[in-house]
Amino acid sequence: MKTYTKILFVTLSTILLLSSCNKWLDISPKSSLKKEDLFKTEGGYLNVLNGVYIGLVNDRLYGQELTYGLMDVLAQYYNNIPSTPLHKYANASKYNYEEAATKGVITNIWNSMYNNIANCNVILDNIDADKDIFINNNYNRVKGEALALRAFMHFDLLRMFAPSYGLTTKSLPGIPYVDKFTNVRIPFSSIDAVCTRIKQDLLAARDLLKDFDLMGPVDKTVDASLSFNVSDRKAWFNYYAATALLARLNLYMGDKTAALGYVDEITTDHAKTKISWSQQTQFYYYFFARERIFGVYIVIDPYMKSKVTDYFDIATANNNNILKVSIQRTMELYETSSGGASDWRYLDWMSKTDDNYITKFNTLSGIPVLKLAEIYLIGAECTMDSDPVKSLQYINTIRTNRGLPSLPSNVVLSDEIYKEYAKEFLGEGQLFFFFKRKGYGNIPYWGTPVDNKVYVFPVPDKEKEFNS
Repeated sequence: MKTYTKILFVTLSTILLLSSCNKWLDISPKSSLKKEDLFKTEGGYLNVLNGVYIGLVNDRLYGQELTYGLMDVLAQYYNNIPSTPLHKYANASKYNYEEAATKGVITNIWNSMYNNIANCNVILDNIDADKDIFINNNYNRVKGEALALRAFMHFDLLRMFAPSYGLTTKSLPGIPYVDKFTNVRIPFSSIDAVCTRIKQDLLAARDLLKDFDLMGPVDKTVDASLSFNVSDRKAWFNYYAATALLARLNLYMGDKTAALGYVDEITTDHAKTKISWSQQTQFYYYFFARERIFGVYIVIDPYMKSKVTDYFDIATANNNNILKVSIQRTMELYETSSGGASDWRYLDWMSKTDDNYITKFNTLSGIPVLKLAEIYLIGAECTMDSDPVKSLQYINTIRTNRGLPSLPSNVVLSDEIYKEYAKEFLGEGQLFFFFKRKGYGNIPYWGTPVDNKVYVFPVPDKEKEFNS
């Protein structure tokens, strides 16, 4: 990978916007600083780390394309696109990755992720030598988060640009695992090697965070020295976020025993005091705050509604951008003819009009990236064969916390797990990854069989030339 070594850019206006959400962001950086100057103070490290989080919120990444944009288009959630030939995602919805606009979106994802990884690496390359400039637990916090974020971004790159992990694929080329700040291109590592490096970074991050992180095993819920509370820590890659990502990673690698161990840690009574299910009266406004383990903040007057207007507001959106889920498909998705009409997700996340669209973001200040429902779905999948009673308990816990009755014991567990992924992750970009990991030969609502030509994104041309 090619990165840039001389100048680090941090967008002051964006940092100030995010600072309204969390006091740890109350730092006033210059817009452009040389590396040597930036790391003279603790504040310089915090600024670079803030820049990583700001990068995640970019529309090229989790602010759009890796959530409700490209990834959910590929999952075939939106059924108005085929009838709109000039739609922004017309070619993407047909998996035409070589079309110029779609190719540009995919290249931007690759470049933006690796630029963000470079900022993590510049922190990690310098922080040990500067340990004495940090106060309180900030050395552990900055280093732990930088390690976890580096692992997180590499894992999503791997999930997009490489075949899924398996006995016959794990030795295939994956992606470059870039662990230093350099302008030298890094060769591709095998899928298995990349997973090993991701795991190492996440375990190291947990060790650094575990003794003080409010979103972790400590008993405190407030850190007075930094005016932090548990909710604040959900905006940062915290201990439980690293744990959740380890559960996701181990399931991806087929190690269900290890994945289940991390699930158990997040579903303990202690963790439930910090990550809890929403009640019906709180669901529309507070499910993001209560159930997320880590999420990206996108706070605009004061919710995301105005940001997504051009995609989910029928009255004002450009017809070539609007993303609609027909009322018929919505009713099928939430099984309204068989008891699903009481599902809080159906009631609160969709407009339920003729021009049906997502209203999920109208009262959210950001987008969940790791959340409680996924942990229960990982638990359900890990126990599906070894302990089907337990597996059903995981599924029914989600259902009862979404206004639905428990399922009987004779259901097909794999079908119910798929249904919950489809219902739960609308607008969050996870369903396509589920189809890929499970090896679905047919994606629902797409009429043609799929394989790795669909599931594996093309590596940008320049990167391909270097590694050929």
